[in-house]
Amino acid sequence: MPSLPAEDEIMEDARRFLAARITRDGLRPGTTPPPPAIPKDQARRRRSLRFCHLPTEPKLRHAPPRDSGAYVPEMAARIEDDRNLTDGARRCARKLMEYYHRKSRATRSGDITVTWLMRALGKSRRQVQRYLRQLEDAGYIAVQVVRASTRMCVGLFIELLAPLFPRHHRQKWPQKLIESDAPPMSHNNRLRYKYSRESWALRCMDGVFRSFMRTLSPLPAFPVTV
Repeated sequence: MPSLPAEDEIMEDARRFLAARITRDGLRPGTTPPPPAIPKDQARRRRSLRFCHLPTEPKLRHAPPRDSGAYVPEMAARIEDDRNLTDGARRCARKLMEYYHRKSRATRSGDITVTWLMRALGKSRRQVQRYLRQLEDAGYIAVQVVRASTRMCVGLFIELLAPLFPRHHRQKWPQKLIESDAPPMSHNNRLRYKYSRESWALRCMDGVFRSFMRTLSPLPAFPVTV
């Protein structure tokens, strides 16, 4: 397949055709003669100045976040060196470490929703689900689906695994200081069931499977010979 001519070649051919036409028919009154041909290096320089060196527009800057005092605890450097993770998945792991270090330091696990991660990371639901899948496949977290008394999913139960922690904090985090007069934490545990993602997907497909089975016609009676 022949290659297409470059822009400079097209302009040079047009300029040559216009000069030959002016030589043959003369210049019309009120028109200006065509500009002289520009050398190739000068044409490239002008094109570069016209397109590549334009001043950049100032980007829209958001308001800086407030200083809440929250921080990300120490993490293993392995997550920074893992080439199977994207930068968004690493940021999601840091947000999970911050959340469980503040909410459930003893167990390093607990309930969380994708909606909360969406607001915390400023990403869409599909992107957050992709980040969690990457962290789970790499062995940094374990994810289970949480179902309450209804048949709907109320969130996720995420457990932080050992590869996410440094060696000196792999067993447990340092205990946080608690005020002596503070009331104890509530032990009002609601009845919840945990499912793996695979078993939850099969459970969600039960209704579709039952509806499909109702549409099937019954099998004909099997002939019985006496």
